[in-house]
Amino acid sequence: MTTTTTTTRAPTIAIVGAGPAGMLLAFLLARQDIAVHVIERHADFHREFRGEGIQPSVVDLLQSLGLLDELFARKIAIRAARAEIFLDNRPALTLGDDGSARGEDFGIILHQPTFLAFIHEQLSALPHYQLSLGTTARDLAKTDGRVTGVRVTHRDKTEELIPADLVVVASGRGTALRACVNLTAVKLDSWFNVLWMLVALPEDPSLVPQGFRAYLDGDSLFIVYRTAHDMLQIAWARRDERGLRDKTHSARKEHLLRDAPQAYRAHFSNEFTEQTKTQFLRVESDRLAQWHAPGVLFIGDAAHTMSPVAGQGINLAIRDAVVAANHVVQAHHSQMPLSDELCARIQAERLPEVRAMQTLQSRLGFFMLGAKRWQTRAFFRGALPVLNALGIRRMLVRRVQHGVTQVRVQHDPPRELPAL
Repeated sequence: MTTTTTTTRAPTIAIVGAGPAGMLLAFLLARQDIAVHVIERHADFHREFRGEGIQPSVVDLLQSLGLLDELFARKIAIRAARAEIFLDNRPALTLGDDGSARGEDFGIILHQPTFLAFIHEQLSALPHYQLSLGTTARDLAKTDGRVTGVRVTHRDKTEELIPADLVVVASGRGTALRACVNLTAVKLDSWFNVLWMLVALPEDPSLVPQGFRAYLDGDSLFIVYRTAHDMLQIAWARRDERGLRDKTHSARKEHLLRDAPQAYRAHFSNEFTEQTKTQFLRVESDRLAQWHAPGVLFIGDAAHTMSPVAGQGINLAIRDAVVAANHVVQAHHSQMPLSDELCARIQAERLPEVRAMQTLQSRLGFFMLGAKRWQTRAFFRGALPVLNALGIRRMLVRRVQHGVTQVRVQHDPPRELPAL
């Protein structure tokens, strides 16, 4: 009697976008011997301004993957003890470590470019990983109505079709690949735009946040934090946007110093020069009604663009990647196809958290700069103490920091991975 053994081929996953979601998804799949090909239009991982605030929910995921200690050792990450909100230069709210023996860190600050390079380093030791930098995903290839690959253009202008059993689009907000499969998004209120700035750390240690600081006065907003590479990163927003869009340095600096928190004005006056690195960000918030089409799945900002409020973008994107990996690996182990139903289950698992956080962002953003000045003051001076007394603030903070739903890596690597 002859026994026939059937071997199921591991699927090939094309991942568009080498940001945190794309690279972590690649890591989780490649260590399960699932072939991944990551496509990134930039020539490297370097960007000046990206989300760097990592909530405890993702800190726990990095710890479970055995990555966190190395991130601290390499100074890719630093601890963020607390987040502080000031209204009219007076403390209004502190989240995270309260200075007590039982205080809990607010999270960590993660330098994205070196984090992505670090994940690439780990992936490069695995046999089923490929990265194409400087490669633009132009279109999604289809066969009989199903996406079967990505049409790309490389930096040398050559074109290629990269085949895949599933394409995962993690390339950030506004991706043109949505239109390739006729997916439409619902726009949500975001209330303000942001100018990002990067300057040297102040010499006065009291001006160096042990995490994040937000300063509100009803007309402007400053978010200030120390990066993992010892710079001071600032997000500046204002109700009427004067100064944010000024083309001349002198006009922009005049508005900046007028709005800046009193304690930082001298430092900004010295450090904000024509050489200061800045980037204007048009803040958007939207959500695809459906995150998938046959053969393709959208995650992170490609599926649900988040505003900067409460630092949710990078955290939800990474949590999306973990859930997507859990389902893909389970399908592979069970010899099941990477079907529409699988992608629908991923969306169904992630949608409650995304919807809840986008609602929170819109409401909090309204009280920061969308409301009238008196409403901002009434909310932060009056409503927050009441919410705190009722225990509602603690519940909301916990949802922000620890997630609305439980997300964990469900599959251990099938074999020992190279040492970090």
